[in-house]
Amino acid sequence: MSDLLKKGFLLGLGAAVASKEKVEKYFQELVSKGKLTPQEAQDLFDSLVKKGEETGERWSLRSKERVRTLFDDLDLVSKQEFAQLKERVEELEKKVDGTSTIPADEDNKEGPTS
Repeated sequence: MSDLLKKGFLLGLGAAVASKEKVEKYFQELVSKGKLTPQEAQDLFDSLVKKGEETGERWSLRSKERVRTLFDDLDLVSKQEFAQLKERVEELEKKVDGTSTIPADEDNKEGPTS
């Protein structure tokens, strides 16, 4: 799954770079034909970049929300939730038997793998 996400990200990044280069070339052509001043072209380009960044941020937030929803649907806990639960269990173990914490299992540091 991670490899698929990485490939998708790289594909999107490649498309963005290619699009940026095409836009720059198009603006250069408009400037050379006298249809835009260099400053107008730069302002327009900056505006497009800003809108692209805003769109990327919205996409990122929506993607994170979808992942959270998926975790909830699958009844999975986050790494942070697991760490909090682990800490609570260790505190309860101390109260029950009055000993120090039990060493963490080295194979299971990051939580359940369900």
